[in-house]
Amino acid sequence: MSRLQISNITWATFDNPPINLVDYKLISDLHDFLTWLQPAVNKTTPKAVIFNSANPEFYLGHFDLHNIAKPFTDTKTAVFNQLVECTRFLLNTTSTAFVAEINGRVIGAGHELIIQMDMRFAGPKARASSFENALGLTAAAGGQPFLGHTVGRARAMEYLLAAQEFDGPTGAALGLFNSFHPTDEQLRAKVNDLASRIGMFPQHSLNDTKFTFASLNPSITALDEQLERFVPLENMGSEQEIIQNILAASQNQTMCDFELDIPNSVVQTLWSR
Repeated sequence: MSRLQISNITWATFDNPPINLVDYKLISDLHDFLTWLQPAVNKTTPKAVIFNSANPEFYLGHFDLHNIAKPFTDTKTAVFNQLVECTRFLLNTTSTAFVAEINGRVIGAGHELIIQMDMRFAGPKARASSFENALGLTAAAGGQPFLGHTVGRARAMEYLLAAQEFDGPTGAALGLFNSFHPTDEQLRAKVNDLASRIGMFPQHSLNDTKFTFASLNPSITALDEQLERFVPLENMGSEQEIIQNILAASQNQTMCDFELDIPNSVVQTLWSR
């Protein structure tokens, strides 16, 4: 992850070739960045952070499946826990507005990260999905309760239970994305203009507004309870077999037709027999 700061705005760019996999490298960089953003006495933090991607096909990929494949290790557990800490940093940082500039696929854990940002804007290549149910797992880092809050219970159930995806116009119509923009240039102009406008205003008012809206989020208790339910699922033999099948079909999570067509490729490979 790289970052560029100009005045009150910081651009943070996801850049983890080949598919912006949410692995230990990306998670560690994101965790360091979000730690740096935590307010402190006599410290100036940006009023807005724009998260974009250096990869035209993938905004954020899914979680590295090696981290939930047996044998389980303390290192794998630490990586997953750090991912969860990143989501809590996103929720607890009230001094900065987080804006996702999405133009490419955002899948699984990547989807869980963007849905806990403050705003999401979609470009022509935006596609969002949580395919965990097709693996026999769940979107355990907040993806389920936050999607329900964002698009409504019935729509969230439709997309999660069937492992379907949102394209840009559909996601905008349902509220997953603030708006859809048919060109890269229009997307970039919208996000930059919005962040620049936010950056003009006093930070204490931004802080109070974000603090107020934080009360509408799912409770930390509910999020922790979902995590507890997730752990036994990944330990089941059937889920471990599915994970190995996906690793093989995706050529070990590289840029290939399988990865480019998730979630449909997962459904077709595993269940359309």
